[in-house]
Amino acid sequence: MARATMWIDPKLTGAYVDGSGRIGLGDDDITRKNLAEFSHAHADYRLKNHQNEYDRVDAILALKRSMQSRIDHLDSIYGFKQYAEFRQLGPLGLLDHWGAIRRRMLHRMRQLRNAVEHDGAAPPNLDECEDYAEVTWWFLRGTSPLLMPITNIDYGGAFHGDIRYEYKPLRIRIWGDIEDELTSKHDRPGWLRINSELGGDEEKKGRGVSAGDLAGSRQIRAVISDSEWGHEFIRKAFRELL
Repeated sequence: MARATMWIDPKLTGAYVDGSGRIGLGDDDITRKNLAEFSHAHADYRLKNHQNEYDRVDAILALKRSMQSRIDHLDSIYGFKQYAEFRQLGPLGLLDHWGAIRRRMLHRMRQLRNAVEHDGAAPPNLDECEDYAEVTWWFLRGTSPLLMPITNIDYGGAFHGDIRYEYKPLRIRIWGDIEDELTSKHDRPGWLRINSELGGDEEKKGRGVSAGDLAGSRQIRAVISDSEWGHEFIRKAFRELL
């Protein structure tokens, strides 16, 4: 089997998902998930039984703990700091980049909480606090599926194979038969550079691939461990979860 540098269309245009697998929640995951939700429940209680601004301050700080607990949990799974974009985007920006959340209100909320906690700013009024509690609730619900990460996605069509995932550190394995129009020997804008083992027709026949499937495609085997190239495939995994 020959090895070659090539470029592939990371969108896998013309391929369709034929199945996927994921990791279940372990005991530690359940504990950490509950911790984030308990903090939110505490904030909810303080707002529903609101009497003065101290209730609102306590609620704002509890919402901060809730969101930070979830961010730390996700970081333990996906290893945010291994991505060059993390310095500029932060964890919320990275999740936004992957299509998991919309960060605008969450970012505003974090700024507000920092002002209340560190600068002694007055808390927002009760209606605004309740809005922030609702935004945090949706953040927790929206990111809960990410706590059970995708391990593999099986494809058919223009790419007949699978992609297997490890996240910390990042390691994405691509294996299968891919149609020639999704590959190139030369750099193309937005395409993914890989070093792949390439299988020929005889190798395909040995794997039981029918003669009708031999024309116009090739086998690839490649591993992506450079975070720069992993984003599109992480988006694919998240689309299966969300």
